[in-house]
Amino acid sequence: MDKATAVREADDRHLWHPWSPLDSHGERLVLTEGRGSHVRDDRGRTFLDLRAGTLNATVGYSHPRVVQALGEQAGRLMTWDLAEVTTPPAAELAQRIASLLPPPLGRTLFCNSGSEATEAALKIARMWHGIEGCIERTVVLSYADGYHGATAAAIATTAASFRREGSGPLPDGYAHLATPRCAACASGTGHARCLVPGAAEWEEQILAIGPENIAAVLVEPVLSVGGVIVPPPGRLLDLRKLCDRYGMLLIVDEVATGFGRTGRTFGFEHDLTGPVAPDIVTTSKGLTGGYAPLAAVTVREDIYSAFARDRLLGGLRHGHTTGGHATACAAALAVLDVIEEEGLVAAAADRGTQLLTMLSVLNGCEEVRDVRGRGLMIGVEMSSVEMAARVSGVAQEAGVLVRGFGPVLTVAPPLTVSEDEAAHGAGVLIEAVRATNRAVVRS
Repeated sequence: MDKATAVREADDRHLWHPWSPLDSHGERLVLTEGRGSHVRDDRGRTFLDLRAGTLNATVGYSHPRVVQALGEQAGRLMTWDLAEVTTPPAAELAQRIASLLPPPLGRTLFCNSGSEATEAALKIARMWHGIEGCIERTVVLSYADGYHGATAAAIATTAASFRREGSGPLPDGYAHLATPRCAACASGTGHARCLVPGAAEWEEQILAIGPENIAAVLVEPVLSVGGVIVPPPGRLLDLRKLCDRYGMLLIVDEVATGFGRTGRTFGFEHDLTGPVAPDIVTTSKGLTGGYAPLAAVTVREDIYSAFARDRLLGGLRHGHTTGGHATACAAALAVLDVIEEEGLVAAAADRGTQLLTMLSVLNGCEEVRDVRGRGLMIGVEMSSVEMAARVSGVAQEAGVLVRGFGPVLTVAPPLTVSEDEAAHGAGVLIEAVRATNRAVVRS
């Protein structure tokens, strides 16, 4: 039996794939290598990756700078538990993250995944309120269509039945704000009478719950899994003002948007500037560019300092053995170097404008409901889940990979994607949508 056949057989017999139907094994690609913005499968076919893996391959595949950093650190000291010691990569990365965020966001706790970062951020928020003498502040508010991970508390932060059903009983202490979604505003066309949920409606919800019971508001600057929903300008600033008014912490989930994805270093920077900032920021995917598992929870210095008054420890009673894994941190430092030295944040803004302009022609297709996005995070919303799956399949056959979740196709290539690659990928996707649309009309 050759290696490729053995791998497929092992996959069919033993591997449980997440977020995937059990009968789809035979349809899977077996990816074996990648370089730049392309990946190759076990049959020798090459694909342009317009999904950056799962929005995490920010500097592309096999980047020599990152590969070298991984090897050097693994050969020196792969890691050590940060509870009792420190390592140079972890300390340097925490400092680097602080330099990218506005003060007083300056203290970072490392985790392994975006879901873990959510759990840690919520725990920190509730424990901080307790230390400050507000033990009744336990409720967390989040957008109904948001997504913050697959662990128990993270699932409780979304109202989406697809992600919640069957996971109960879920933890108490969660409520959901109406998602600020408006196709016209999100597409940038705007209109005179916008009915998108905003400050007034959210304030009613806050008052109904009782602000004295609320610990934090947790939101994404751009909703990723929820359908690449771009809130209209000012909505995050509205939440910042409500948090200040009622003593709640603002937690911004930058797991999918952080480190250049939206054309700014952080997605919140489109709405919050200067000294106006979140209280807690969570990051993951783009932090290591997909080269190693790592996540970060960065908090205000005064939130960190308050934990000296924790009566049981005098510190944070939370952590993971491999949180802040030294080799992962070394990879992250190399990724951040690449992003800075290759100007990838500005490149994401430019390539995002290019892709959004090209893909906007699809708004005239009958089976397309909307095309929207920010930077290199673009959503093409189809008329149904089935239509999105068909288009994704046609594009794959033509050598281009996009991410389909529900009825929305996500176009989010590595930040290193070239102008020619972006144009080619957009052209393939446009033709895939039109071909699928024609097939539906003929049927």
